[in-house]
Parts: sequence; C-alpha cells; structure tokens
Amino acid sequence: MDELSGLDTLIKQHRRRPVFVPGEGSTRVEFGRRDIERMLPHRDPFLFVDAIDAVELPRGAEVPGMIRGVRTIDAGDAVFAGHFPGDPVYPGVLLVEAIGQLGICLLHLMAKGTASIDPGDAPARLRLLKVHHALFQGGVRPGDRLTLLARSLEHSDYVSTCVGQALRGEEVQALAVFEVYLMD
Repeated sequence: MDELSGLDTLIKQHRRRPVFVPGEGSTRVEFGRRDIERMLPHRDPFLFVDAIDAVELPRGAEVPGMIRGVRTIDAGDAVFAGHFPGDPVYPGVLLVEAIGQLGICLLHLMAKGTASIDPGDAPARLRLLKVHHALFQGGVRPGDRLTLLARSLEHSDYVSTCVGQALRGEEVQALAVFEVYLMD
C-alpha cells in the first residue's frame, strides 16, 4: 500500500495515537549513545536521540519497520535563551530533527535485517530530501522527557520515507513525515 497517497489520513490517524506500540513481534534493545553513533552520522551538540529501547523489523507488506527511542530536553540548552525568554519552548524544527534521526536508526537496522549493532557498524551517507508534513501540537519545555517513535512507510535502494512522533507521556507533541535520500 502506498501510504503517502493517504497522507491526510495518516496525519489525522496519528495526531493522537502513537505510530508504534511495541508488542509480541518487537525486540527489546538497550542502545545507548555509543550504539546510536554507529547508526547516525550526527554528533553532539546535534545528536538528538539519547537511547533506543524497542525495534520491530519489517515482516512482509503487513508489518512495517518501527522503532522507539527517548530524548530528554536539557534544561541548560542554549536554545532556550532565545526561544523564548521567560517562556522557554523547544524549537519544532529540532523535534523534527530528533524524529528524523530516530528514523535513520530504523533504516540502519532495516538495511542490516537485524535488531543488533556490531562494533564495526558505520552510519550510511544520506541527506534529508523532503519534509512532507510537520505538525506541532504542544510546547516541549526544558527538562521534558520525550518518547520518540518512527515507522517506515516506503523504502527503496535510494529513498526512504518515515512517519514519526515526539510524545510527552502519552500526548503527541510533534508529528513529521519525511523522506531521505540514501547516497550509497
């Protein structure tokens, strides 16, 4: 099914409901920053995924690849000095970036076909191609702990599209649908 053709339906469906709830087919993992750096080309201060705790690899056309991670918003982040003084709100563009980074981790694991990371793993070369949609429904504040979710929508040898969310508790704070170009 071409889920991008139903983009409006996808967005409405996931404004309130998570794109991934780990279940029986999911693998529990404990990936920390060192593991994540083997999947992502990003580094501090622009590495926005703190840990990953669940992965579900694709199983045929009926089960897409999915992943869950976490991000704690550092209360001391310099961005809060200007966004917005006296009423600090984490920028939406950085929420989209965090969701995208988790999606890249999912792509790495899907390419390997396993929910494990080897010491020799290295990030793929890729670039953001397009943000199809971004939605911001709540203010993420200093110190908030976010659950990040991503689900693969379409995947080929050159382009991959994912939908993802940033949740505070059970409430969706941000939703994004994005496409990346795989350079290798």
